[in-house]
Amino acid sequence: MSFNQWNTERIKQYEDETGQALLSDEQTLVFFSQDFGKLIQSSPSAVFIPQTTDELQALIVYASQHQLPVTIRGNGLSQCGQSLPVPGGLTLSMQQFNKPLELTDDSIWVEANTTWASLLEVALEKNQAPYVLPYNCNLSVAGVLSAGGVGASSFKHGAINAHVKALEVVDGKGEKHRVERHSPLFQACLSGQGRFAVITKVCIQLRPIKAQVKTVCLVYTDQEQWFRDIEKAQGRVDYMETFCSPSIQGAKSVGDRRVPLVQWLFGLHLSVEYEKNSPDLGEVIAHLDPWHVINTQEERNSAYLLRHNSRFEMMKMLGQWELYHPWYECFISTAVLKEHLSSILQELPVHYANLVHIVPMAKKKEGFLMLPDEDSICSFMILNPGVPLPLKDSCLQAIQDLDRRLIQLGGKRYLSGFLGNGVSDDYWKHHFGEQHAAWIELKNKCDPAGIFQSFLHPQ
Repeated sequence: MSFNQWNTERIKQYEDETGQALLSDEQTLVFFSQDFGKLIQSSPSAVFIPQTTDELQALIVYASQHQLPVTIRGNGLSQCGQSLPVPGGLTLSMQQFNKPLELTDDSIWVEANTTWASLLEVALEKNQAPYVLPYNCNLSVAGVLSAGGVGASSFKHGAINAHVKALEVVDGKGEKHRVERHSPLFQACLSGQGRFAVITKVCIQLRPIKAQVKTVCLVYTDQEQWFRDIEKAQGRVDYMETFCSPSIQGAKSVGDRRVPLVQWLFGLHLSVEYEKNSPDLGEVIAHLDPWHVINTQEERNSAYLLRHNSRFEMMKMLGQWELYHPWYECFISTAVLKEHLSSILQELPVHYANLVHIVPMAKKKEGFLMLPDEDSICSFMILNPGVPLPLKDSCLQAIQDLDRRLIQLGGKRYLSGFLGNGVSDDYWKHHFGEQHAAWIELKNKCDPAGIFQSFLHPQ
């Protein structure tokens, strides 16, 4: 199928027919030509920022009738062109769809581009929160659901998209639907990468939470003991953060050069909710065997759930936000990770892997989020705060090396990070496996004209 482009004539025709303005000034096009990763540049021909669902539907109807490509964009925090247009395409910015709507006993309706922080602010009024929150609560709700979503309670509750009650969406024909879990359109939109429909509203399931959180921070030098204690602790806590941290001990010679000499440490942060009486975390860690207990702290749950905000604020303060972000996220069997983690860490450049997050995952998910076919899995993540230009290529090479190893071992990439340049059809066939036919079939059904495209997912 051949596609037209949003050229000057098409833009004028659309504006004349609908009375809705499209933005095509240089400043706007430059802003929407890159995402958070900063690794790919692709400028739209125009940008549309609808104020209402009716305006959004009018655009989709026109694009479908004239076979014009549209790329859905929330806050643009992807790293591989998921929110960047194809050449001649239009960017549909959802930035005005940003309000929490209706809070009920066990769920909350929000507009698609509402941040998780804004959702949380309303839910906390009734001492409720989502089952799983992303580490960055400034992400948009629909943006996270289009990828899947991972957080500190994923070891218990799985992916964020496993806890969606309903969606309001506009399909590729411009028709509005309200759909629930049994609907193929509902399933297509979760981890659907914006290829099937525009999510306009979301109903997120909530759970009751307690007012306070107590956290104990453990550090290990023994990787095997660390893995054993992760498994032991899972039934005793509400939140868990686990990571590998490089401790630089000078430099060592490798051939004719010197490289950092690294001793890897392994962190395990365990958190428990409570109301008035502070729990004795000695009972939680009594059967664990860390090298050191380095900190214990208590705080309001509202502060704990936003604990990573300080990290993102520091990234912006130091200018790291404007650097490259070749982030890497891959789901992998826990058994495979136990066997290979040590050698993987030794091979990673420390300027890239300044912290390696390991997130245990319950196998609860919806839609097209692909996980290894194993009972026990983890997410292996490198979320570098910012890579300067001289180090970019070595970090991209590290991603290639990780993929070559982990995917061959049954890993499945989480489709938020950087996947490489020119991802092939064969890559998607392997990634989706038995689900690939449904990926194609639902695309043809939900978006028959094929207008929903992106730099990562061209038609």
